[in-house]
Amino acid sequence: MFDDLMVAATAVSSFNNAALLNPFFFVVGLLTVPLFLFVYLYGRDFVSKFGWNNQNAESKTSFWSAVFLIAFIILFGGNYAVIRDGISVLPILLAIILFVLMTVVSNNMVQLKYIEKIHNKKSKWLVLCLLLLCATCSGMTKWWGMLLLLSAVVCGTIVGCRLKKDISWIITTSLIYGMMTVLVLMQPEYFRFGQLGHLTVVHLFGILLTGFFVITTVVTKYVKSRGKIRQSAFIKLRWLFRIVSLLALILFISTESVPVFLGLMVSVGFLESLSVYHSKKCSENMFRQSWAWVMMCLGILIMCPVISAIGIIYLTFIPNRGKATDYLRLL
Repeated sequence: MFDDLMVAATAVSSFNNAALLNPFFFVVGLLTVPLFLFVYLYGRDFVSKFGWNNQNAESKTSFWSAVFLIAFIILFGGNYAVIRDGISVLPILLAIILFVLMTVVSNNMVQLKYIEKIHNKKSKWLVLCLLLLCATCSGMTKWWGMLLLLSAVVCGTIVGCRLKKDISWIITTSLIYGMMTVLVLMQPEYFRFGQLGHLTVVHLFGILLTGFFVITTVVTKYVKSRGKIRQSAFIKLRWLFRIVSLLALILFISTESVPVFLGLMVSVGFLESLSVYHSKKCSENMFRQSWAWVMMCLGILIMCPVISAIGIIYLTFIPNRGKATDYLRLL
């Protein structure tokens, strides 16, 4: 009466759906807290043996965080069968992210002279061919997925090796992490994060926290403290953006909509820009600290603890770190 394979497939599907309805990423984050504590206490001493110091911590952090995010995207596989819509921008956005990450990695390999350390030319080609093979196999479920990821890796490598201008890798990687956060919200089941329409408060809080630190990194990097806004105008504008942000937050919690989330982040960005511009002085290391928190939050969000560990290590290289009250003053 019942096909055994059908019964087994139904049972597996029910198990997966039950798992997706729970904040599994939060459980993984809690279980890795002892590991994160160990990294915070001894991670700096460990990486110092490999040449990390206060001068190159930023470049090495951007390089290795990008490397592991590339590995996550490629090894995660192009499982496009879980995409809800027939036409989705998820594969294209993943290819764009992979292209930018490969640009960061290949450019850093030139600047940090990692390529020169590989003396054997055959080894260089072997590493490149292995990377291209993995990227191609990652999209094997669709023929266009294979070509898409392969072209992203090739083009990103070429652009990164030929790029001569200095780029703020903190902002570049922060924007990439922001795109990853939006993708997690767009297709939560693709990242084993949850199911859209069934996200719990823990899911939403994780996305909002990651987005907040992305916006804070960009704002504190480019907006300078001037102290030129009149106090009365500052208070009125601040409450205006607070009300708009609160309404957007309520709408986002009730709808889980990506456009609403982006609008909320823009509103929070204006609120933080206003606060930073009005203040007489802002911590110069605040954007670096926010960048470290972005990596920590994203690593937990996509269940890739290595990225979180890299963020914790970079946090230990930041002198005169701010307090939680410094972030509350921005809101």
